[in-house]
Amino acid sequence: MKWQRSFAILTTAAVLAAPAQAGLIFGKKKAPVDPNQRVPELLDVVRTSPDEHKRAQAAEELRRYDPQAYPDMVPVLIGVLAGDAKPSVRAEAASTLGKLRPISPAVGQALEQALAKDGSMRVRLQVRSSLLQYHWSGYRTPKKDAVPPQTKEPPLAPPLPGERGPATPPVTLAPPVTHPPPAAGPPAPAAPAPAVPPVVVTPPGDAKDPSVPVIKMTPVPSGARPMPTGPAQPAPPAAKPKPAPPSPSGAAEQGPELSPPKW
Repeated sequence: MKWQRSFAILTTAAVLAAPAQAGLIFGKKKAPVDPNQRVPELLDVVRTSPDEHKRAQAAEELRRYDPQAYPDMVPVLIGVLAGDAKPSVRAEAASTLGKLRPISPAVGQALEQALAKDGSMRVRLQVRSSLLQYHWSGYRTPKKDAVPPQTKEPPLAPPLPGERGPATPPVTLAPPVTHPPPAAGPPAPAAPAPAVPPVVVTPPGDAKDPSVPVIKMTPVPSGARPMPTGPAQPAPPAAKPKPAPPSPSGAAEQGPELSPPKW
């Protein structure tokens, strides 16, 4: 009976001591971390800590926080990806950048540059994986010839009361250009009038007599102009008689011999 009582006492003591031992073995639950204090600490560690492992752990822990609430995270991680001396730190920075949401064109371009220029195979493999996840989330590589959007200039502010605006120069209008009329040339020659055949008039006679000419009237076309009458042409000069050839001497003076008439 004694040993049974002793066993019961030991069992009870062990049960009562179990919570105390659990607290000593597993430790107490950690207090919640304030992000407003933790994020600046991590950013400072990932930039300035001389320990490679601490920088890599800080870059890994930064992926738990929202980049919209802490806008300094993205620029710092992009700088670590481009300029840190250790490949492990650059790989963790690339992994963290690929998991931050929402997607950012600056992050996508930084990953593409690291994929093209980083000399470490480990970093390039991690960058390729992060960039693939970024493309799945909606990122698109911008075109090389894409024109950046241009913002409109704001309007000029109105002048203050009592202040004159910029003087507007007067607008002068140029006189209208007048072109001289074309010079009048010589009048065009008139078209020659069609020739009208003359009318032949013969005295009346017997129509059956073939020696008597018959009057034939030629119809005048409509619209024909009459023949112009000019000044009377002078009559041609009369032909001069040709002089007789000279006769032999004495013959012309004597003439023919006349015989007396016979009664």
